[in-house]
Parts: sequence; C-alpha cells; structure tokens
Amino acid sequence: MTASVKLLDPQKINTSDYKARYVGCLILTKDHQILLQQRGHDFVKHPDYLCEFGGRIEQGEEPNQSLVRELNEELGALVQENEAISLGALTEAMSGHTELVYVYFWHDARGTITGCYEGSAKLFDHIESILAYTKITDGLCWMLDECQRRGLLKK
Repeated sequence: MTASVKLLDPQKINTSDYKARYVGCLILTKDHQILLQQRGHDFVKHPDYLCEFGGRIEQGEEPNQSLVRELNEELGALVQENEAISLGALTEAMSGHTELVYVYFWHDARGTITGCYEGSAKLFDHIESILAYTKITDGLCWMLDECQRRGLLKK
C-alpha cells in the first residue's frame, strides 16, 4: 500500500471527522476493459487527473446508495447494490486526508453502461497502461493494487 493512502476501519469511522464523504468505483466493462474517468482541464478538483467514477455522498444516503446513484448519473449504469464489491474506506494525501472515500469495484457484466456524462471515458486493457499516466489519483493507484491482489483484475 502506498503512503499516500490511509485505510480506515469502517466500524470505527466518525464521519464528522471529515469535511466530505465520497464514493469511488473501479469499473470493469462487459468486454473486460477497465473503465476510468479522465477529468477535464476545467475540473475544480485535480484537473486532468485519471480517476475512478463516483462522487459526493448526499445527506441521508448510505455509501452503497450513493454509488448506485452516481454511476447512473455519470454512466447511465444500472447497478444493483449487491453487485458492487466494497474495497473499504480510505483517505488520500492529495486531499490532505480530510475527505472520506468509500471505494468499490463493479463489473458491468450485463452491459448497462450507456455513455459517459462527466469527464471523458478512458478504456484500458491492462493495469500497466493506466500506470503510464503521470496524473492518477492516490485512491485509484491503491484500488488497482487491491483489485489485482483480490483477483478482480489482471495485471
């Protein structure tokens, strides 16, 4: 694990310790490609970075509910809560460890993604091609390692 990410015990999280809560999801498409988001030049936080899909958890939402909503808004995806695999919760150095991110893996085995409605969609066949990018979020680097370790993705 990289020092730029701190893993948290989900049973011991006090959400009031963080200025914001987010979900992030590493996606494997029906065709077994890794789908990521390339943020635009004008993106407020971390412009031009390659990252997972997701977003802010709204008031009253549980992380898994937010994941379903965000992936539908950003990709038109129809995610069933039981299809997403929780990878844990973390904070990133790039946000000063002030933002809580619940991270997931989802395989769109049914091919429900209809498009990309935020940022630009980038498809990758291999983890190595992702790591060739110079601007990758801390959490995404950790998620790639964790998904490979769990056998969810091949190198």
